[in-house]
Amino acid sequence: MSALSISLSGLQAAGQRFEASARRIVAAGAEAGNSLVAAASPGGDGASPESGQPTGSGRIGFAPDMAVAMVDMMQAETAFKANARVAGRISDMQKAYLDMLGSSEKR
Repeated sequence: MSALSISLSGLQAAGQRFEASARRIVAAGAEAGNSLVAAASPGGDGASPESGQPTGSGRIGFAPDMAVAMVDMMQAETAFKANARVAGRISDMQKAYLDMLGSSEKR
């Protein structure tokens, strides 16, 4: 049972790591968007005086923080898959063991 609980803890940790990375990506994207709007605004408020729409034709860049967070997400995904595979194998082994016990008692 210990190996299964370790695997499940790994699943939980990988899920939390994935979520934290996703939050960092969203925050970096929002920050980049806010910077873009502020830089494109002639009056400082990011809106065209005539239309009230955001001005500027720049693009939101891919910040280094976003790249690091993406790598973390991919690593968390790999860790999650590995822990899920281990949990499945442990479950299969436990089932096989119980099947063996059941068949030996019938004899």
